[in-house]
Formats: sequence, structure tokens, C-alpha cells
Amino acid sequence: MNVLRRLCLALVSSLFVFLLFATAFDVGFVRTATNPATVKKIAADSGVYNTVVTNALGQLKTINTSVGTIDANNPLVQQAANQAITPQYVQQQGNAAIENIYQWLNGQIARPDFNIDLSAQNDQFAKNAANSLQQQLAGLPACRSLAQIQSFTVLNAVCLPLGVSAQAVASQVQRDLSNSNFLRGANISAANLKGQNGQSVFNNPSVQKLPGKYQLAKKTPWIFAVLTILCGLGVVFLSRTWQAGLRHIGINLVVIGVLMLALSFFLPRVISRDVATKLNVTGSGVSVDLSKVVNDVTRQIDKNYWFFGGLYMVAGAGAIMAAEVSRRRTQPAPAATSAHHPDNTVLK
Repeated sequence: MNVLRRLCLALVSSLFVFLLFATAFDVGFVRTATNPATVKKIAADSGVYNTVVTNALGQLKTINTSVGTIDANNPLVQQAANQAITPQYVQQQGNAAIENIYQWLNGQIARPDFNIDLSAQNDQFAKNAANSLQQQLAGLPACRSLAQIQSFTVLNAVCLPLGVSAQAVASQVQRDLSNSNFLRGANISAANLKGQNGQSVFNNPSVQKLPGKYQLAKKTPWIFAVLTILCGLGVVFLSRTWQAGLRHIGINLVVIGVLMLALSFFLPRVISRDVATKLNVTGSGVSVDLSKVVNDVTRQIDKNYWFFGGLYMVAGAGAIMAAEVSRRRTQPAPAATSAHHPDNTVLK
């Protein structure tokens, strides 16, 4: 029976140690993943909002107007688009979408209905481009040769055809850009997000199960905490005495607390120095600085490990002290012995 009890104690004790780590990690993950404010900050720090305009222009490449073809990558066009669609404006739209998705995950709405619509800024983009173009064309001389007239391009003009003013060209470009498809299709909504089968992503049965899984995931810290407490009680029950079990729990708590504090001290430095600096995704007009994302997540984990490391150490020290105090109170004092037995006599 003692062998079986010891085997069970070893198993429960190992499970207790595992659950201590799992609880700390799960609480940190759930706190990060279920906090819209944290997710918004991570998205903003990734730099993805700074690349939306560049990506849109990169896909468009050229814009046809009645006064010539405009290169979408021209600095004048890029500047006009960035002034119309600022990162702050895109971030505002993105934050609203994140809030809407969390409402869906929390069961507050039956289906996401977010709408990131950049097309409202198309007219402002056209106006900005026209104003910059007019300033650029103002003061140019009239074209003197047929070759100059035939080679006339809006953005690289060195002269203006006879009878054509900078204001007239800019006004025409503004009308053409207002009617262009540059931002007319720049609309990302829950309804037009399609999967590989061409159907809405949110019609996918697997996606429809996400709210239930998400709400269950939010409960896992409590589940892990209850299991940890039960395993701790099991250690006390299976130990030779409850004081020995409590001391065993306290030692485990202190050791794991020290390990977590050490991780919280070294992990951010290692990640920041050796990992985060190498993470940057660039392609198709999109540049995402993953180093900031990794550093943000690492800071969240670091805070969590500091908290649990300190909590485990304090709880462990308290458990060890309580076990020792109880042991001393319950242990019988050694029998007092006199230096001389009353019947002692001097032998002669």
C-alpha cells in the first residue's frame, strides 16, 4: 500500500507542478487574446495601418485619365493618397472592426457586421492630387513644338499645350480621379470576406463554432486553477502527514516562483536582442514590423510571469512556514531528564 501511495503521490505532485506552469501561461494568454485594447495596440504597433495606401496603389499601378496615364507610384500620387487616408484614419476603421469581432465572439451579436470603407476618402484623394498637380504645373511655359505636345504627360510635364492652363489640367485630373476605381473597391466588410470556395468566411461551419470555443477558452484559467487546487489537496492527502504535504507544496511553489521570475527577467532581453530584430515581413506593398508585435506580446507574458512568480513565492513561503509551525506545535516535547537520578548514590 505504501508503494502505491508513493506512486500516486509522485504522479499527483508532477501534475501539480505542470498545472502551476499551465495556469500561469493560460492566464497570460487569455488576458492578452481576449483583451480588445491589447489586440488593437498589437495591430497598431505592427505597422500594418501604415501600408494600406501603399498596397492599394501597388495593386492599381496606373490610373487612366483623359489627360494621360498617371503612375500610381508617383510621389505626388503617393503623397495625395497618404494625406487623404492617414494611418490614424485606417486604424480607427480597424479598431471598429476588432470591437465588432469581439462582440461576435462574446455572443453579443449573431454575426459580424464590420465595414472598413476607404472609398469615402476617394474625393479627398482626388482633391489633394489636383492641388499638388496645379502647383507643380503653375508657371510652366507653353509648348512650342509638336513633339513637346505629343510627349506631354501630366506628372512629368515641362510645358503646357497652348491654350491649356494648369488649373484646367488639375480640374480635369480631379474629376477623373474622383471617378476612378482607386478607392471605389477599397471596402472590406464581414459580408465580402470570401473563403476559397467563394462563400462568406462566416458561413463556414468551423468559423461559426469559434464563439463557443472562444467563450470556453475564457473559462480555462478557472478550470486550471481548480485542477491545481485539487492536485494540491491530493498531495496533502497522500503525504505521510498533512504538514509534510503542505511543506512539499510550499517547496514546489517557491521553486517554480523563482523559475518564473528568472524567465520574466531574461525572456524579454533574449527576445528583444536575438529574435525581434530579425522579424519583418515585406512584400506585395505590405510591410509589417513583427518585431514590435513580438515585443508587445513578450511584455504581456513578462508581466504575467512577474505576477505569478511573486504570487507563487509568497504562497510557497507561507505554506512552508505554516507546516513548520504546525509540526512544532503538534510534535511532543522530548522528556525532561535530570542530571542526577534521585536514587543515585556514591559508590564507595
